[in-house]
Amino acid sequence: MTERDIKFVRFTLAETPCLNRYDTLRDVSSLEELGKTLEEADAFIIDGAEPVEMALKASCMIRSNPSSCAKPLFTTSPLPARISALCDGTVSSIDEVTMKALQILNRLNEVNQEAQKESPDFRLLAYLYARPNTEIEPLLEPFTPNAYTYPLASCLSDDPSMGEEWIMFLKQKGLLEFGELKDRIRLCPRCKTSHLNYIDICPNCRSIDIVKKEFIHCFTCGRVGPVEDFLLEDHLRCPFCHTRLRHLGEDYDHPAESYSCNDCGHRFIDPEVVVDCFNCRTRSETDELVVKNIYGFRITDKGRTSARVGTMEEIYSLFDHLNYMTPQHFSKLIDWLLELHRRYPEDNFSIVGIYIANLPEVSLKIGREKTLALANEIARRLRQLIRGTDVSTRTSVNNLWLLLPKTDKRGAKILSERIKNLESLIEINYEGTLEFRVALFSTPDDLMDGDDAGRILSRLSGVLGND
Repeated sequence: MTERDIKFVRFTLAETPCLNRYDTLRDVSSLEELGKTLEEADAFIIDGAEPVEMALKASCMIRSNPSSCAKPLFTTSPLPARISALCDGTVSSIDEVTMKALQILNRLNEVNQEAQKESPDFRLLAYLYARPNTEIEPLLEPFTPNAYTYPLASCLSDDPSMGEEWIMFLKQKGLLEFGELKDRIRLCPRCKTSHLNYIDICPNCRSIDIVKKEFIHCFTCGRVGPVEDFLLEDHLRCPFCHTRLRHLGEDYDHPAESYSCNDCGHRFIDPEVVVDCFNCRTRSETDELVVKNIYGFRITDKGRTSARVGTMEEIYSLFDHLNYMTPQHFSKLIDWLLELHRRYPEDNFSIVGIYIANLPEVSLKIGREKTLALANEIARRLRQLIRGTDVSTRTSVNNLWLLLPKTDKRGAKILSERIKNLESLIEINYEGTLEFRVALFSTPDDLMDGDDAGRILSRLSGVLGND
């Protein structure tokens, strides 16, 4: 795409727009008109600062629509933080907006368009892929239950109220990762809201009716009391021993006690602090509060691959036709073969772990369709190498396991060498080759005390370098 190809739509808020009129701009002034341009436009400009409510509605409309959610969106004036979180910055000229839009659009052209239409997950990944240095920023909104929200996630999510939960789910899938730590807050342990009231109470009777007072310590009799008990007309006199207190440091001093409880009379240095929740009225100790770190979120390498290729799960699932067995049944079969081997040592078996280390990188180079064809070719060749009695499973998206009954170490090594040879046999139509990593386990050679399916597969995962 070139600068002349970009179709801009300008949503004008002010009667006198900040940007001059250009042939490349299509002006709209109502949300209804804006809605009709979302699919055909390449980039958007919100021109003006008032009314703010209209600017917010326009930016939310653009970001929440699947056709326009990742397209460039600029403003000509500084706008409130909730709107800024949805935009790509402010611009002051058509040249500036064209240059910035072109950078985003060129990267969007690298994104898999079919995957982007499938779900909000891919739309968010496409948005971040097109903006390499951008994080999903938290926005401080004190009057919301959690104090912070993620406006971009709320707009792109199917359920705006679940924006934060959604991006945490994408983090668990490895598509997003924590960015900069922005804040640390504490939440009610019962309702998880941040609207808390910290209260000083008496450590003896837990009353809130406490007052800060200055106390006097009489050196003559050693008694301690509030200053008002020692005041007698225009001088200080101890009410217990009746000594006149003339000089601070010689006759008396001020002890550390500084609080008094009006309910029980207890005197103390520091009050106890408890926390009341304004939402559910639960009273908690300070160490019972839930500590929550507030982060920005950024895209991972896996997320960038998914944005360009689509989900890698679909690609790796082509390997699930090699006498596939679910991971649970696969593990039970390993445990059964272990018991069989311990009873009949001559009954050996082997496990081969396969990890194609650079398949995501190759996918970025050759695209989704060629990657699917490549994965199908790998699966076809593996099918030729294994026997009808061998079974397979995947314990993660890209860890493939083969279980080889009646196979000793020698037989497993022969198969692993043939698998490694696939690196040179399979053409990938770009500079470089596939990198197959293979890990082996065979009885009795590799069997350790206490081994079961979980320990064996975990050990082999470490060898593959893909824990």
